[in-house]
Amino acid sequence: IPFCKQACSYCDFYFVTRQEYKQDFVDELIREIHSKENTRFTAEPIQTIYFGGGTPSLLTPS
Repeated sequence: IPFCKQACSYCDFYFVTRQEYKQDFVDELIREIHSKENTRFTAEPIQTIYFGGGTPSLLTPS
């Protein structure tokens, strides 16, 4: 989740500080995850998805 309130000098991850794109990003991320259903990538259950950078707590629970 690439959203942050501010840039941290130590962070090398991709991030954005403009919060107005959060919902669009989440919607597209969910669509991307669902697009992998019933493909060769789902032979085993997904146990972990790693998202580098950002501040996930900036998102609201859905």
